[in-house]
Amino acid sequence: MPSTLISSFSEAHSRLFARAAPTTEVYVSFVFKAYTLRTKGDFALAYFFIIVLGVVERLFSLAIDGIVDKPGQPWRIFPRACLYYVVTLIRYVLMIAVMNSYVPILLVTCLGLALGQIAVECIRYFLMLRRINHKRAVADGFSSPKESGSLADSENLPPKTAHVSESCC
Repeated sequence: MPSTLISSFSEAHSRLFARAAPTTEVYVSFVFKAYTLRTKGDFALAYFFIIVLGVVERLFSLAIDGIVDKPGQPWRIFPRACLYYVVTLIRYVLMIAVMNSYVPILLVTCLGLALGQIAVECIRYFLMLRRINHKRAVADGFSSPKESGSLADSENLPPKTAHVSESCC
């Protein structure tokens, strides 16, 4: 099964490569460094790097949402801004890579972002399950309930912005 999948991926890549590039070289720019992709190993490494960037961008966007603004704690603005800087930088790197008008790189970029979104949705799902189980345990009396009324309690406050829902480019 895995060898069939690998051979079909290799065949699809060669067909897309034959359609998209009249030469055997593709020039890819990643803002800070540009590469000429010549061999299958070069392409595989570039594709892997783009997929990892897409997943990391989605996970950092989730991390921004995880730093909740709380009354009396204005210092939380700085880590959110730093993470937003990194997310924006990754988005621009992906945008410049896609601007080469090479179709497989566009498809791989979308794949990386989709895999990252799947990871984000799985993390959100498991966090939701944990919250539900915790609330059930508190309601059953197995755990001491939280003290309510403090300024630091933000369960009722929505996040300031949702960065995970922003698009890449």
